[in-house]
Amino acid sequence: MKIAWDSPDIGFDEIQAASKSLSKGIGAKGRTVVELEEIFKDKLGCKDAILVNNGTSALLASHLAMRNKYPEIETIGIPSFTFIASLFSSSLVFNQFKLLDCNIDDWNIGVNTVNPEVDLTLLVDVGGVPCDYDEFKKAENLIFADSAESLGSLYKGKIVGSQLPIHTFSFQRSKIITCGEGGLIAVNDDEMSDYLRAVINHGYSSRKKDYEYVHDQFGLNFRMCDVEAAILRVQLSKLDTYLSNREAVAEYYRKNLNPNFIIQQTPVHAKTNNFFFGILVEADIREKFVVYLLEKGISVKCWSAIHEQKNMPSAELPNASIISRRNVLLPIHNRLTFEETEYIVNACNSF
Repeated sequence: MKIAWDSPDIGFDEIQAASKSLSKGIGAKGRTVVELEEIFKDKLGCKDAILVNNGTSALLASHLAMRNKYPEIETIGIPSFTFIASLFSSSLVFNQFKLLDCNIDDWNIGVNTVNPEVDLTLLVDVGGVPCDYDEFKKAENLIFADSAESLGSLYKGKIVGSQLPIHTFSFQRSKIITCGEGGLIAVNDDEMSDYLRAVINHGYSSRKKDYEYVHDQFGLNFRMCDVEAAILRVQLSKLDTYLSNREAVAEYYRKNLNPNFIIQQTPVHAKTNNFFFGILVEADIREKFVVYLLEKGISVKCWSAIHEQKNMPSAELPNASIISRRNVLLPIHNRLTFEETEYIVNACNSF
């Protein structure tokens, strides 16, 4: 077998939707973008939903919104065990950052791991597992969430997207739903919503007439085009099916993998969307294990913590170091079959 780590489920309906959108013209302010934002707003229960061209743009715009509302912010805290975009977008906006350690069980940061010197903390829902938002609220620290991987995940029984002032999501090809790239900012603060609408659109005034070039503030072009929105709308209609299929795969993994593999845990406050399925193996055998799976035709990933990478700030973060050196992310995607899942488990266990 040849089993991909990710495999987007793009079919006739998405192609037809893209073609229909193209026949009406290409634009970044098309009717489908506006309609899809309303659908997301209803789905996530947020005050506003703003579509953008990718998840990193959603992060960068959100950092700018936090700085605009809270100009006193100097230092931001960022998990070390996260995708590099969390750091790079932060470092463009804020003067200083502190890398934070994570929990050893769910791989997320907890209140106990936050440096007291930080003014703002970026929470990251690692692998689709929501952080404990309410615990951070009790700490009275400024927070917002990189929820790029947690579309469809639940926090205390409620879908992720309405809990914090800002949640950002990604629709890159490996995510639960995709339009190739694309992102979303779920906003629950009216002031930041107005600012974000302008900052993703060259700083245009919301009051400008169609023929005017009136710019009230700094802005860039992070807009999503209508063709992407048309594809994404079809994908969103399949979200519940995708979540159900992924849960079935994850449950098979949990029940049948050898107990020597330590599985990323989902805490009681959360229900994960199973964006990835992460396990830990002993550091000294990980490379052999990965090569073994690759030789069996099974594609896997190994995620490195920021402080463990070249040209990145070093730090003493013991839990993030352990997970960074031991994690293996097994395939789990919308097109994975039962036969493939069984094959993966048998290969892991035979090793």
